[in-house]
Amino acid sequence: MDSIRYDFTHPLLQQVLYSELGQAKARRLHAMIAEALESLYGGSVMAHADELALHFARSHSDTLARKAVRYLYAAGRAALEKYANREAANYLAAALDRLDRDATIVEVPREEILLTLARTRQRLGEYDEAMTLWQSARDNAVVRGERGALADIEHRMGLACYWSGKYADALSHYEFGLAEADFAVPATRVRLRLAKGIALQDLGRLEEAQAEVESALSSAAAGGVDNDTLLSRAHRALLLLYTWTGPFETARTHGVEAVAHAEAAGQHMLEWTAHWGLALLAGVSGDAEEVVKHIKRSDELADQMQSPLLPLWSAEIWVQYLSGIGDWDAALSIAERTIIQAKSLNQRVLLPRLYVWAGLIYLWRGAEEKAKEYFDLAWKIAGGEKTGSLEGVGERALDVPSIVPAHLGLASYYLAKGDPEEAVRVGEAGLAIADRTGYVVWSLQWLLPVVGEAALLARDFDRAARHSARMRRDAGRLKHRLGLAYADACDGLIAWFRDGDPRRGIDLLRSAAEQLEAIPFPPQAARVRRKLAGALVETGQREEGARELRKAHDVLARLGAAEELTGTREEMRERGVRPPPKTVATGAAGLTGREIEIARMVAGRKSNKEIGGTLQISSRTVSTHLSNIFVKLSVSSRGELADFVRQNDLLEG
Repeated sequence: MDSIRYDFTHPLLQQVLYSELGQAKARRLHAMIAEALESLYGGSVMAHADELALHFARSHSDTLARKAVRYLYAAGRAALEKYANREAANYLAAALDRLDRDATIVEVPREEILLTLARTRQRLGEYDEAMTLWQSARDNAVVRGERGALADIEHRMGLACYWSGKYADALSHYEFGLAEADFAVPATRVRLRLAKGIALQDLGRLEEAQAEVESALSSAAAGGVDNDTLLSRAHRALLLLYTWTGPFETARTHGVEAVAHAEAAGQHMLEWTAHWGLALLAGVSGDAEEVVKHIKRSDELADQMQSPLLPLWSAEIWVQYLSGIGDWDAALSIAERTIIQAKSLNQRVLLPRLYVWAGLIYLWRGAEEKAKEYFDLAWKIAGGEKTGSLEGVGERALDVPSIVPAHLGLASYYLAKGDPEEAVRVGEAGLAIADRTGYVVWSLQWLLPVVGEAALLARDFDRAARHSARMRRDAGRLKHRLGLAYADACDGLIAWFRDGDPRRGIDLLRSAAEQLEAIPFPPQAARVRRKLAGALVETGQREEGARELRKAHDVLARLGAAEELTGTREEMRERGVRPPPKTVATGAAGLTGREIEIARMVAGRKSNKEIGGTLQISSRTVSTHLSNIFVKLSVSSRGELADFVRQNDLLEG
C-alpha cells in the first residue's frame, strides 16, 4: 500500500477544489498538514523544508509563525546552495516579511536572513534591491558596533556597485571596508584588497591595482582559512590584469592556478570566472581553439549554477569570437538577444561593449544607420558626453573597458563614412585614455589598426608609420598575433604608396593576409587580399591579382560585407575581371573552401600533421580551423565531423 500515490488528473481540478474551500478552511487544513508532515518527517524535517514552509506559511497562524519563518529560512538557504536563486529570494523575502510583522519572533536570526537575501538579490542582478538590504544591514552593524561585520557588508555593497558599473562608488565601499578590516577575519581583508584591485583596474589605475592584488595574493598564500578560495580569487584577478597589460604567459599562468584552486575549493563561481578570463586571454592572444575550450566550460558551469547573469558575459566573448571568424549571422543573433537580456538585468558594464561589437557587424554589412545608433548608445552609457574630447578626459574616473570600445565604434564609423580625419581624432582620443591607464591590449587589438588605416586613407603616411611602428613594437613584446599581422599590412601599404616600392608591399601584404587567415580572421584577411591584388596588378602580375580579388570576393560575399563587396566588384571590372555572383555557395553551414578541404581530410582519417603537410600549414592552424568547423556544424568530435561530411555528400569536390 505504501507505493500507492494519488494525484489530480488536471491542475485545474486542484485549483477549483482549492478555491471552493474558502480562506479560513484552507488555512486550517494547511496548519493540520504542516504539523502532520513535521511529525512524519521527524529528524529529517530540514530535508523537506520547502514543503513544510509552504504549508506553515499558508496557515497564516500566529501560533505557527515561528515555524513558518524557520522553514522558510531553511528552504531559502537550501535553494541558494542549489543556485535556485529566484526560489531562494522568494523564501527569504517571505521569512523577512513575517519577522518584520511580528517583533516577538526572536528565535530565528533576522540579521542572517537579511544578509542572505541581500546576497541572493545580488546574484539575480537586482542591485538596487540588494543595496537597500545592505544599507539596512550596515545601519544595524553600526548601531551594534560590529566593526568586523561592517567590513564584510562594505565589501558586499562594493560588489553591488561594481556589477552596476559604478566603479568609483565600489572603490569607496572597499576603502571603508578596509578601514574596519582589522576587526574582521583575515579572509575578509584579502577579499577587500582583491575587490579594490579589480575596481582600480577598471578605473585605469593599473599600477595601484597590481600592488593591491599582489598584496592580497601574498596574504592568501601565507595560509589561513578558506585558502584555496582566496588563492583562486587572487590568481583570477592577476589573470585579468596581465591579459590587458601583458605578458600573456604570465596571465596564462595565473589563469591555470585560478582554475586549479577553484576546483580544489569546489567553487563553481570562481571556476567560471577563471575559465571566462582564460577565454578572454585566448581571444586577445589569437588562440581560437582555447577560446572555444574555455568558453564552453564557462557555459557548462553557468548552466549548473542557473545564473541569469553569467551567460551574458560568456555571450560577449562568443560574439567577438564568431565575429572574428566570420560567422556574422550567429554573432548578431547572440548579440541582439544578449542586449535585450542585459538591459532587463541592468548590466550597464556589458551593454556598451555589446552595442559596439554588434554595431561593427552592422557597419561591415553596410547598415550604417543601425551601426551609428548602437555606437551612440555605447558612447552615452560609457560616459562619452562627459569626456567628449581628449581635454575633457583629464583625471576623471573612467570605466576604461567601456569608454575605449565606444571610441573604437565611432572611429570605425567615421572611417567607413569616408571621414578619416575625424576617425583619427576620435581614435587617438581613445588611444590616449588606453595609454594613460595602461591598457596596452585595448590599443593594440582594436584602436591602433583603425587609426592606422584612417591615417593611410587621409594620406598622412608619417602618422600611419608611427602607429604601425608602435603596433609592431608592442605586438612583438606581447607576441600578439593580430597586432603583428596588422603591422605588416600597414607597412605594406606604406611601402607601396609612400615609398613607391610595391614589390616590398606585396611581400608584407601577403604575409599579413596569411597571418590573419591562420588566426583565423577572414574578414580582415579578405580586405588585405584586396589591397594585395592592387599591388600585384601594378607590378604586372595581372592574373595573380585577379586570383586574389576572387579570393577576397568569395569571403566578402559569404560574410555579406556589403561595402567591401561592392568595392571589390568595381575593382574587378576595372581590372577586366568578370565578377562572380554576389552570393556564393561556400559549402554546408557556411564552411569556407579551406574548411571543406580539411573536413574531407578528417573524413579520410588524416591526422592534423598530415593535413598540415598537404596544405602547407601548421598543425596548430589545422587545429584552429577544426575548432571553427566544430562550432559552425555543431559537432564535437572528428568522428561526428566525418559522419557529417559523408551524410552531406562533401567527399568529392
